[in-house]
Amino acid sequence: MSDTALEYLLGSETRPATLTALRDAGRLSARRLKEHVSASRRTLKRTLRTMDSRGWVEPVDGGYELTALGAAALATYERCRKRERIARRVRPVLEHAPAAAFDLDVGALADATVIRPDEDPTAPVDRLLELRAGASTLREAAPFLLRDTVEQLADRVTAESPPPEVTLVLEDAEPSPEAYSGAYCDRFRELVDAPTVDVHVADEVPVAVGVADGHAFVGVADRDGVRGLLLESDDDAVVDWAERSIDRYLD
Repeated sequence: MSDTALEYLLGSETRPATLTALRDAGRLSARRLKEHVSASRRTLKRTLRTMDSRGWVEPVDGGYELTALGAAALATYERCRKRERIARRVRPVLEHAPAAAFDLDVGALADATVIRPDEDPTAPVDRLLELRAGASTLREAAPFLLRDTVEQLADRVTAESPPPEVTLVLEDAEPSPEAYSGAYCDRFRELVDAPTVDVHVADEVPVAVGVADGHAFVGVADRDGVRGLLLESDDDAVVDWAERSIDRYLD
């Protein structure tokens, strides 16, 4: 019995199915159990013997009952599978984010949405502009700001009353005409000179992260640095993580 509980359950669909049947239906004979589990009688008997030796099931009056230890093993397995499904769904973002910069428990991303540029190349940027559009408070850390972002924020902080409160953490807070267009540099200067805008400089911002009025977002680029992907969530745990991620740059 060298396998851990999780390793053993992941080794065959019959194993968690057996525990699930006993949890849901209560005490079952081996014959009745076979009606709930797709496995041969031989496989089922071997599985029950192993689970009995692990203390997960107990023979009672010609049948088997799930023990508290078996229920705990099944719950651990189900949590693992749930987290794996979440990770698979948000993989387009996670696979391009360094682990050190994305230290958020994947379970918090159960309701997160991933916007990909597959059918519409501008979909992630368009959604990001929507999130910022009406926000009264915006906090964001990013390697740089796209032209659309600079224009949107410059327009808002110079024309709206009251203007939004904006905190930015950037790798480059002084873009030069050699690297950017003159129009970009002018609008960027309008933005950072606005009284409600607070700009900080960081040596490296590997993952763009922000919070707009309690709605968190994370932006990454693909391996070639060409296509952007966006993850968004209003889950309290994700928002709190995003706020703390930005605060680390400000400490």
